[in-house]
Amino acid sequence: MSQYQSFPDASGASRTLEKLKALKLPALAGRSFLDVGCNEGFFCGFADFQGAARAVGIDQSRHFLEQARRRFPRCEFLLQSWDRLPDEQFDVILLASALHYADDQPALIRRLVEHLSPDGVLVLELGIASSRKAEWTRVKRGIDERDFPSMPMLQQVLAGYAWKWMGPSVPQDGDPVARHVVHISRRKPVAYLLMQPPGYGKSSLASGLFAKAGIPVVSGDQVIATLARPPRKAKSAKNAPAPSAALRTAVAEDYSPFHLDRTIDRIFERRLGADLVSLWLENAGKGDVVLDAYVPASRHDDVERLLEARGYMPVQLRWNRVGMAPMPADVAAQAGESFYLSLLGEPGEGAQRSVRVEPAGFVDELGFADGKLTVRGWAVDAQGALPADIVVRVGRQAFPAEALVRELRADVQQHLGLAHALVGYRFVVTVPGVARADELARGFKVAARNGLVFQLAGPLDALFRGSGQ
Repeated sequence: MSQYQSFPDASGASRTLEKLKALKLPALAGRSFLDVGCNEGFFCGFADFQGAARAVGIDQSRHFLEQARRRFPRCEFLLQSWDRLPDEQFDVILLASALHYADDQPALIRRLVEHLSPDGVLVLELGIASSRKAEWTRVKRGIDERDFPSMPMLQQVLAGYAWKWMGPSVPQDGDPVARHVVHISRRKPVAYLLMQPPGYGKSSLASGLFAKAGIPVVSGDQVIATLARPPRKAKSAKNAPAPSAALRTAVAEDYSPFHLDRTIDRIFERRLGADLVSLWLENAGKGDVVLDAYVPASRHDDVERLLEARGYMPVQLRWNRVGMAPMPADVAAQAGESFYLSLLGEPGEGAQRSVRVEPAGFVDELGFADGKLTVRGWAVDAQGALPADIVVRVGRQAFPAEALVRELRADVQQHLGLAHALVGYRFVVTVPGVARADELARGFKVAARNGLVFQLAGPLDALFRGSGQ
């Protein structure tokens, strides 16, 4: 039997080393490799040399396989045809100079792709006939006649896959058809990610481009808003994932459509990101999808990783905001409050900047979830202003107010005759070691650091009931 593959000690009909270079194989270290029609195992030996976890070759020639086992004893060689492929998946499959021997070439490609791992690649070296038409060309060779696809026909055959033409292969003496190398993988559905901040035109882009293309658009912000509401008793769609109680709690806790970054961070901090992504994809089908949802930049990698785990190819779109951006919320709030107080005027020019009042403070409403206490009420110091440094005391421990928001209380202004109404407050505070609201009953106080202790507007249980707890 004539020598086909070329080795340092045996020259064959194939310029095997040059072909190896033309194949543009991916790195094989740690990966599994299958050569279909392996001949004397040159490419399996290369895979083993590269550190492949496993290198397997199949061929119908007992003589070639005996030579292959002698040359590369650490590889595995099987006497069988491509009609009976190994019952497993491989990271890289090679079919070189053999596709034209198949009775049904598209079916063979399909079978090989089915044996790829999820991110695997089929390296296909084949002859491509010169024609502008999508057709199979019957070519008479030295020993037989075989069908070769034109490039337009190959494009039709590979339309359902992700593939790339890698370049020409090495010419074969006496072969009338030019050979080429193509890499083929499973086509993954694409998840187009529009995760820019609010005001960047995400929804306009989604409806103006992707909706017209028939790609379903998922409003991630709307999904979160729905989770923040009390759950309905209506049945979910068949096989649809039901939101977990933990995810609902994480979303509903201090939810605000203006602070979605806090909600998203909280979801991922509690390792509920996979649950959220499942809900985003609930009505997306199995094809491409667009995610229209603000996600903080610090969580972009997490979202992409979870989508990849679901079999998607994430494609993130980034662009600059058109027009002027709004001020950050805390800056705008401080500027607004400063302007509001500036309207009081200077002393002696009309309304007084401050009045002398008896310091007082009240707690009107309480909420509690996942160790976070929400407190709302009003307070004034001797100058008629909201006291600074409000704390919550539980027993002997004091916990400072977090994310304090000043609110207008016109009722308090009118009742006390104050110069302004910016004396209301709302804040959250972390209370470690407390799991239920009733555990706060003993030694619970809200106070300012100047010693002012706020009064409760009613019993603790009534304040919690009033907030829907």
